Amino acid sequence: MLYFFETYGFDGLKNMGIDVALGVFSEKLNDVILRFYTWKVPTLSLGKHQNSDDIDVDYLKENNFDLVRRPSGGRAVLHWDELTYSVVVPRNHELFETSVLELYNLISRLLIEGLRRLGYPVELTEGKKKASTHVCFQVPSTYEITMNGVKVVGSAQTRTQDYILQHGSIVLIPHDEVKHCFKSTKNLDIPLIGLYDYQHKPIEEIAESIRLSFESRFGKAKTLSKEMINEVMDNSENLIENFIVNVGK
Repeated sequence: MLYFFETYGFDGLKNMGIDVALGVFSEKLNDVILRFYTWKVPTLSLGKHQNSDDIDVDYLKENNFDLVRRPSGGRAVLHWDELTYSVVVPRNHELFETSVLELYNLISRLLIEGLRRLGYPVELTEGKKKASTHVCFQVPSTYEITMNGVKVVGSAQTRTQDYILQHGSIVLIPHDEVKHCFKSTKNLDIPLIGLYDYQHKPIEEIAESIRLSFESRFGKAKTLSKEMINEVMDNSENLIENFIVNVGK
């Protein structure tokens, strides 16, 4: 079975808090949780262990960009015109035993199925390329999704003893402002593409198509009850301090 949850327009700290709160809550369900969300303002997210001392704080402030640290690894992403997804796998689910790349592969293939249903010519990247800068979307890694050879979905994963969380950005309109968020990347050439470079579909339609693909793998989706949502949202408030970025650390 699959649980489905949508939240739109929260800030970066709240979004990360909700993702982790869903992970904590997932042991009560023992089923995969699929979430879709957007961001209140453009938000630069750093990987869990990514150094922050190269961030151009003045640039972020001048442009009213938010800043948050993800619970997952990887490199920096500027969340702006995108649909963000997260997938939570609880420890009692069969997928909990899969490797990092096996789960990446499965989730990417389901995302591709949903996007192709709408006509987007997306493909799975098989080879591994390593980014040489702070920026996630500089190059695609193994089992990531590209369109016209350029990375259009960037994902990251974290694993605890209780759950696996994978979340990622499905780019609608790309923004090269991400390179200005760091002092050392302002002249970086980043190949960028978004789904809307090909065709425009409402976010709700994209989310629904991807949900259908997940349902084909996990069964009909159920929405979280009001009580479940309240518990997740309340717990997220207790978690958000973990995602504050102390610049220079």
